[in-house]
Amino acid sequence: MATRRSSPSESRTRSAVNAAPEPPGTPTTGGSTVPTAAALPGDLPVGVAVATDPGRSGVVTARRAGGLRDMALEVSPAKVGVPAALQHLAKAINIAFQTDFGENYLESVYQAAIVRRGEVYIIHREYFGFGDNWFGQFGRLIRSLQLTLEGPDPASPEGQERIREKGPATIRGILNLIGRKLDLVAEYEDRVPAYVEQTFDRLEASGIINGWDRNDWEIWTTNIGLDIRIAPKKQTRS
Repeated sequence: MATRRSSPSESRTRSAVNAAPEPPGTPTTGGSTVPTAAALPGDLPVGVAVATDPGRSGVVTARRAGGLRDMALEVSPAKVGVPAALQHLAKAINIAFQTDFGENYLESVYQAAIVRRGEVYIIHREYFGFGDNWFGQFGRLIRSLQLTLEGPDPASPEGQERIREKGPATIRGILNLIGRKLDLVAEYEDRVPAYVEQTFDRLEASGIINGWDRNDWEIWTTNIGLDIRIAPKKQTRS
């Protein structure tokens, strides 16, 4: 029987077909599959995350990673107890200070929040480092007198800005102190509790804390040092 001989054009066509690349994921002659980039799905698989740009310190912060707004720290003493609520309040305040979240006159002059003896202490930066003993209180008093000699209401953001712009004003500082103690002049510390409540309102609205109720807490400032103290009200403790 005669065998038909292929023409040169048919040979070239068959060679081109055999040499064409196999589509992604096509089994080879050995039965194995050769994965290629085109065979992978367009979306990243579960468990793979895209790294964000690091912050100034070289660490990817929780705020940049988007995790801050999902913390949902419970601050209701009725739900988690007083100790846990105090810890969550202090943590939320520190987050607000470190990320410039508060956006009010509170974060510009206060340094950090700690839990001490069943209360949250928010420490003024001018008195940061003083202890709770007698010597620490005496040091606070001396520092307070030094600030008074610099100008009116020197521990407030407005007072500090005024001193930077116009320089020290000892006489005005003493007169302002007398007026503040006699309630003749508005004090920065009178507005501090409202700033604290405003900060907690914003933290709750953003999802960083849950269960914030101003009726559960007492907020006031110390007589010396302008530190803020937050404690649960008596009916909340029981």
